[in-house]
Amino acid sequence: MILIATCSEYPHPTPSLEALVSALKAQGMDAAYLPWKTTPLETFAAAEAALPLCCWDYYDDPGRFLAWIDALEARGARLLNPPELLRWNFRKTYLLELAEAGLAVPKTFHLQGANRQAIAQRMEAQGWSVAVAKPVSSQSGHGVQKIDWSNIDRWPTGEMLLQEYQHDIGALGETTMTFIDGTFSHAVRRVLKAGEWRANAQYGTTYERVTVSQDVIDTAKSYLDFLPQTPLYARVDGLVRSAGFVLMELELIDPYLYLEFAPGSADVMVGAVLQRLG
Repeated sequence: MILIATCSEYPHPTPSLEALVSALKAQGMDAAYLPWKTTPLETFAAAEAALPLCCWDYYDDPGRFLAWIDALEARGARLLNPPELLRWNFRKTYLLELAEAGLAVPKTFHLQGANRQAIAQRMEAQGWSVAVAKPVSSQSGHGVQKIDWSNIDRWPTGEMLLQEYQHDIGALGETTMTFIDGTFSHAVRRVLKAGEWRANAQYGTTYERVTVSQDVIDTAKSYLDFLPQTPLYARVDGLVRSAGFVLMELELIDPYLYLEFAPGSADVMVGAVLQRLG
């Protein structure tokens, strides 16, 4: 049994998940999807493999999600991607590690126990009139805020990432590149709603398959090459500029893979799963 962990907020399978489950069954695999919060841990532990591809509600209890990963690992469960990659990707401080390795990401600062004065000092030092504050652990844009001097009374406090605002994101959209077992599969551009800066479905984003150059693919692959092991699946999200690609997020836990946009990609994913299972 191959089990895909989902969330209670989205009980029905997405087109991407439907494509993956259908491809698994076409190869004679028993496949199903169950919500991670309400399904007994032993059910996932007993599966041939568990994929946390749709755990899109961990943002409201990140500690519980980490404990779930730890408990499955302790029981010998086969998690794909493996627990060490999931834990590394769980905290967005990985962006700082990528930047230290010389890879292109927006300028980002990790603020621990920040208050408004600390944020203001950092923004003034950088000459920023606007910035983005992100929870260290979150997904799908939950808790992300654009801050400027006009909304200082609503600035968040506590641990966060403070990031340089990308003024051209509305015009460029965000390009997502799906990699399966380290190999590029397909790219989809998230087209932002007019006046919007967040590239998430709840903010009116639409999607289109796009072709990206080999240079962009190679740059995207360089973020995966930084990792200690090749992930089964990954999505590299960023801005495609004439000056080069800039990473916004590297998604190794629960990325929407857009398999329905690329016929045959679900079969490639299944082949990679079967190879990992031996």
